[in-house]
Amino acid sequence: MSKFVSLEEAMSVIQDNATLISGGFGSLGSPEELYSGLADRFRREGHPRNIAFVSSITPGDKTESQEPYKGYNLGANKIAIDGLLGKVWAGNMTDARAIAYMVGDNRIPGYLPPMGVMCNLFRCAAGGRPGLITKVGLNTFADPRIDGCACNQKAREAGSVVELMNVDGEEYLFYKAPRPDVAFIRATYADEDGNLSMIHEAYIGTELEVAAAAHNNGGVVIAQVEAVVPRNSLKLRDIRIHNKLVDYIVVAEDPMNSRQCYATERYRPELSGEQRLTGNATKILPLGLRKIIARRGAMELRPNIIINLGSGIPSGIGSVISEEGIGEGLTLSVESGPMGGQVQEGLSFPGVANAECMFSQTDCIDLYDGGLLDMAFLGGAEIDREGNVNVSQFAGRCIGAGGYIDISQNAKKVFFLGQFTAGKTDIECTGSGLKINRDGAVKFVEKVQQITFSGAYARHAGQEIMYITERAVFRLTDEGLELIEIAPGVDLEKDVLGKMAFRPKVSPNLKLMDARLFREEPMGLRND
Repeated sequence: MSKFVSLEEAMSVIQDNATLISGGFGSLGSPEELYSGLADRFRREGHPRNIAFVSSITPGDKTESQEPYKGYNLGANKIAIDGLLGKVWAGNMTDARAIAYMVGDNRIPGYLPPMGVMCNLFRCAAGGRPGLITKVGLNTFADPRIDGCACNQKAREAGSVVELMNVDGEEYLFYKAPRPDVAFIRATYADEDGNLSMIHEAYIGTELEVAAAAHNNGGVVIAQVEAVVPRNSLKLRDIRIHNKLVDYIVVAEDPMNSRQCYATERYRPELSGEQRLTGNATKILPLGLRKIIARRGAMELRPNIIINLGSGIPSGIGSVISEEGIGEGLTLSVESGPMGGQVQEGLSFPGVANAECMFSQTDCIDLYDGGLLDMAFLGGAEIDREGNVNVSQFAGRCIGAGGYIDISQNAKKVFFLGQFTAGKTDIECTGSGLKINRDGAVKFVEKVQQITFSGAYARHAGQEIMYITERAVFRLTDEGLELIEIAPGVDLEKDVLGKMAFRPKVSPNLKLMDARLFREEPMGLRND
């Protein structure tokens, strides 16, 4: 076979029981045509079977379906087929929800180490090292004293992927490196020699690490590209992967499979850094609960700091920063690698418009683990009396932590942002506070289902931790959560304490949240 092959030819080399390692990050960089080809071959031939799928962040589009295994048509969701998929080992499956349901239903073993751990394990595999030694994951579900990254019974029965170690009297975790047989990666262009460029991609992902891990372990590297360009036409610094690391190249037949991200069919050069937009690339949020929470988070910002914004409600802080004009001196960072610029929302996340610099995903995580971040703003699905937070397993799905553990354990200050209750609510912004007409389910529980963030670890590390909602603000103390603010218009007992499964300490200096949070006009924030 030549290097440039048809999709069918490329898929024919994949054997039963292979370990498949893949690039991609949510809606970015998905080797879409390769997933389709693998699924189509299995449906035709019944092979390859029992594939172990390995990814740092599984590509997908966050689709929510009324039927858990139907309606998922993008990214790694395509290979969520009984018989084809035999195991998953990934940092996050939020975007590949069909696979998350397979793991949640105990149909296949599922291991979910932190995203940064997975990125570095790819480097370990490429470098011939047995695994990674790190503190990331201690006291969380990744710790073998808790779940050891195993997210269901089949994984617990199949064996551990992480061990506890002691080095110079300190605890560390040792994560075992995978040994991939096949790699799926996506690039923008291949030249006629097979060199790969990611010039139009919205981030610098793990594609190099993925390719090197497979190649150096005797595996096969299959790349999907948008087009083939003439020999020597690519600039040297635009070539990310040398042709010797690539075995087969497939040119995508469907242009939709080469989209920069799922959010748009149009190439946006401001996301890849090829152009800079004049003006604002961030939409102003309408007044609502999300904006109230994002505003309250933004009140904690200070000048000359580096911050990380998680997806969902925390990413709204980028919009508040833009609306309030307080971005000078602040550097936003996303674990996909971009630094500075304007973090995008929805399916465009983790893309960044007008980034000042773009690290690779793996380099960025190393910087985070070493203490780069001054502040992090993250979400939270469940919070308990000890300050533990769960975002990795709930509602019948095992989705993993992504970069959450790397970020939350290593940032100097961490703020968890989310609505106070879960599900459907009817809460009015009155212009001076809140009026709660119908409330949701309890999110502040006695004990979280899974520990994604450990309150005990944070206290030991001396981190400053806060929990911010639309009606209440808490901080983490040695005694657990302490309520320090409530929204104007809410009843302390009925709307706050009565909607928690435990009773937190109430500050003797309990105060009302800033009334400006609940108004239509900008707050007039300053970060000095």
